[in-house]
Amino acid sequence: MLLTCMFVFEYNHTNYDQLIQDYARQLGVPVINNKFMFPRHIAIGFMQAIDLQSRLQAVIFDYTFTDNYIGKRKKSTEEYYTLWFNEITIEEGATIEIETEQYKPSQTSFSAVLLTSTLFDAVFEAEKGTRIFGINILLSKEWLADHLGVNDDSELLRKYLSLKASRITVEPIDTEYKKLINEIMNLVQGDEQFKQMAVQNRIMLLIERFFMRMALKMQDEKNNVRLSREDINRVMQVEALLTKDVFKSPPFISDLAKMVHVSETKLKKNFKSVYGFPIYHYYQKARMHVAKEVLETQRYSIKQIAQEMGYSNLSNFTIAFKKEFGMLPSELR
Repeated sequence: MLLTCMFVFEYNHTNYDQLIQDYARQLGVPVINNKFMFPRHIAIGFMQAIDLQSRLQAVIFDYTFTDNYIGKRKKSTEEYYTLWFNEITIEEGATIEIETEQYKPSQTSFSAVLLTSTLFDAVFEAEKGTRIFGINILLSKEWLADHLGVNDDSELLRKYLSLKASRITVEPIDTEYKKLINEIMNLVQGDEQFKQMAVQNRIMLLIERFFMRMALKMQDEKNNVRLSREDINRVMQVEALLTKDVFKSPPFISDLAKMVHVSETKLKKNFKSVYGFPIYHYYQKARMHVAKEVLETQRYSIKQIAQEMGYSNLSNFTIAFKKEFGMLPSELR
């Protein structure tokens, strides 16, 4: 896809503070506390570098393009790895391209973790109306070796980080990932005294969870459980349908299977392989997480939320909530 656009940003940074400065300079906007707001003729929203310890670097963002956009990351001689935790809503279309390989979403809204290497070029093209929300984390090989025990000799690094054969590694964002990302976004706006430690903790959880799931996928491959890119895309479509509105009853599995053109048996097997839970178990976890988020706003009573979620008996909602979080809904008040 080649877009006609007013703004093209090219970079090859391995320092996110400098990335923010250069990005803002090209946009012609100020940087305040490592954060800039996009000019409205390019996008509506912000990008912000996060101050962290232990040589970790991260940037958070939430913006919607008001014009076509092309971002080009030029390959670097310094070897780093980037985890992109992105939720993307698309009006017309978007393509993520790394060298000659493209990843094009098959639905108008999707969320995924993309693992890339700075040894390769990366191109992101988005049309007007596309919303990008999430966090990028920059990891050096030295940091991986020190904190995760991942080094040049490890099977995990050879298979999932060298990216020689597969330029892009896609991991769907599930409810646990979404919870951590939302907590990071909220904490960055919170109390300065506790912000850095809390944000760092959750970023570590994101990183550890990703590599844990990569290790599990390696084990699945050893056991001849392999999913194609198309299989993963179908499962991601189903997850998006399940979590689109958790206040409504979920579709029947038979209907979901028809929507993505696979058998019920294959859908159930593949969904559990990707997300770790059966379809309706995952749906129940997702709705409990939404219930917790709404309760924490203190705008609605426990009874109101239970009724909105279809619980005619408040005690049943309380039991389901405690099963998920190990606490009663009233303990959040």
